Amino acid sequence: MAGEIVYADLNLSSGFPGSRAPLSAQPLSTPSPRWHRTALWVGWIGNIVLVIVVIVLGIWVSHLVSEKGQTPAAPDCNGAGSRDPSTAECSTRLERFRSQLCPPALPSPAGGSGCKLCTTDWQLRRDKCYWVSKGSKTWSESRADCSARGSQLPVIRDREELESLQDLTQGSNLFWVGLSVPSPEKAWTWLDSSRLDQTQFPVSGPAEGNSCGVVKGNRIHSDSCDSARQWICQRDAVPL
Repeated sequence: MAGEIVYADLNLSSGFPGSRAPLSAQPLSTPSPRWHRTALWVGWIGNIVLVIVVIVLGIWVSHLVSEKGQTPAAPDCNGAGSRDPSTAECSTRLERFRSQLCPPALPSPAGGSGCKLCTTDWQLRRDKCYWVSKGSKTWSESRADCSARGSQLPVIRDREELESLQDLTQGSNLFWVGLSVPSPEKAWTWLDSSRLDQTQFPVSGPAEGNSCGVVKGNRIHSDSCDSARQWICQRDAVPL
């Protein structure tokens, strides 16, 4: 049978190495869903709008700064002649504050003029603040204590002030005041170096080198500066 040509059909299995499926059987790439593409576009548009807004705000702030030149100042309540409405409002608030701290009161010899304040534990009489001790010290120790409190022993100017001290002390005990007899002058002298007017304030007792002044009631008495007495401190009231 020489010369015969033999034909055979080869059926290769799909799992055979090197085998390849027909092109028509290969899966094609799946296109992206429409909502995904829409979300990407919306995100890009949002970023662009945000950048534009930031740029516009920056230009607007720069324009304001260049136009104003500086930050606005707080209203000046003390500016006389200022026409700023905020100044008038501030002045109104200050007046309301003063009226709350200093309500109208009946006239009194110890009232003083205007609205004045004293700190805690100090009592206002006329234009002065007074602090009354509870313990006892010598005149020099009392003077030092008042100095440490930013004040001094009282320098009495008139009868009304002496009556104010009487009201503070209730006239029960002896209290040191800023009066002494510095040696060798042998004359009653206040702490501010002024001489006592004995026609206005007669002193009961001798004027000796170790004598200091105390008040009891509406009278000034002479006492030994080494005696232990209560004392009074005096300082100016704070005007409001």
